[in-house]
Amino acid sequence: MNKYRMLCAAMFITVGASLFSCTGTQEPVGNTSASASVDKRQVSYILESTTKDSFDLPYPAVVGGMPLQEALAARATGREFSNKPLSDQQISDILWSANGVNRKESLMRTAPSARNFQEIDIYLFVKSGIYKYDAVRNYLFLVKAGDHRREAGNAAFFKTAPVALVYAADFERMEYDQAAKDFYSATDVGFVSQNVYLYCASNKLSTCVCGYIDRESLRLRVGALNGKVLLTQDI
Repeated sequence: MNKYRMLCAAMFITVGASLFSCTGTQEPVGNTSASASVDKRQVSYILESTTKDSFDLPYPAVVGGMPLQEALAARATGREFSNKPLSDQQISDILWSANGVNRKESLMRTAPSARNFQEIDIYLFVKSGIYKYDAVRNYLFLVKAGDHRREAGNAAFFKTAPVALVYAADFERMEYDQAAKDFYSATDVGFVSQNVYLYCASNKLSTCVCGYIDRESLRLRVGALNGKVLLTQDI
């Protein structure tokens, strides 16, 4: 009888250990770990290689990134650029950071503007062409096909950097006299360019804002006929 009880106990222990090894270490169904929530958006480079009449930008990444204090500590001007292209997602994130819509109900922007005139337009210069950014629709409109990056500024690095942003003020949106238009648009473009600086610091990208540019030539090139080109910024 004792031998029989000992045999049963041994079998019970063996089966229990086997069940534990099969179920106790198994990953739970519907794992909610960080690795399971990794962004699986495909990386594309359409703007680098293809000229489009219009282009729906990927939805901008509005969470994550470096903490603000660390980005401020890392903010710097760089004048050395890789010719490695930026992805469509990176371009979308840069444009949204610069002056995108961050409150859909009121269409307010990531950068402030005097009396909310939102007069600063952003023109994207990439290898495939020049595009105007529509912040409300997160959209690009083709302005001119071809590679015009070299014309975005007089510094030599404009021919190397994969992206240049040209900032222009549309004075028709501003209900001021000309002196006030000049003053407030110059103030507002500083907010936009600083947003790009902080994005670049957070993502370890080089950037340089430039005032050494041919403003009249750029104004005609992008078709900003109701205002003035203020600054450009390489990334």
